Formats: sequence, C-alpha cells, structure tokens
Amino acid sequence: MTRRESRQIAAELLFERSFDYDRTAEDIILSAIEDREDPVSEFAKRLFITADENLGDINAKIERCADNWRIDRIDRVTLSILRLAGCEIDYFPEIPVEITINEALELARFYGENDSVGFINGVLGKYAKGVEKPNAKPRPVSAEITEEEAAE
Repeated sequence: MTRRESRQIAAELLFERSFDYDRTAEDIILSAIEDREDPVSEFAKRLFITADENLGDINAKIERCADNWRIDRIDRVTLSILRLAGCEIDYFPEIPVEITINEALELARFYGENDSVGFINGVLGKYAKGVEKPNAKPRPVSAEITEEEAAE
C-alpha cells in the first residue's frame, strides 16, 4: 500500500470520526478493517490515531489559519483533509511540509469540491509557515537535472 493510499484511508477515518465522537479510535479502525477488502496500513492507523489524539490542538491551529472561518463551518471532507495534513505537519517530523501539502491537495482534488483545493492550500500555507523539519528526508534530485544545477 502506498503512502497516498494510506493517507486516503486516514482521511476517511477522520471523516467518519467527525460523525461519531462516542466510539474509540480503535473501534473506528476495527470497523474500517471489517468493511474493506484491502488492509489498513500501519501508517494509516498511526496518522489517524495521532490526529485523533491531538484533535483539539490541530483544530485550534486550523481555526487560526482559516481566516474568518469557524471550525464548525468548514465542510467535513475539507476539515478531515486539513486535520490529516495538520497532524503530519505537527507530529511527523520525517515528512517534508511540501509533500504533506501536495498530498492534501491531491486528496482535495479526489474527495472535495472545486473550491476546497484553494481553501486547503491557503490554510495549510499559513499552518506550515515557519515550520522547520530537520528530520525530513530530502527529496531526491531528478535525473534530468545536471550536477551543476543540483549544486546551486
């Protein structure tokens, strides 16, 4: 399973969570495992559980970054994607911010409304401003770039 597929599953689990705060995160995961043909990856579980455990902090940051938008006015699909990306930005130091934002935008294109891509991009741009991830793995240099260009 790819990381993108794992993110899709984690976003779906966060979406389900937005309808049901009475069940535990583990119950939601078990339900997802029963309902799927494909397994739920460890990465998807870790993303979902970490986001769920830190929902209050993530929501507060999203609300601060979403100009004039209260958290309860953001549609659930968009909010689930923002929560997932916020979790990655704050709690997964090995994942570069650019990758997180790009993956969130891809999820928005797949699941969201047309205007959600721009909204998510704006919110995450503010959310990630000033975030440094010294543990992030550098992106590989493309084979099409010359050694001289790579040195710059």
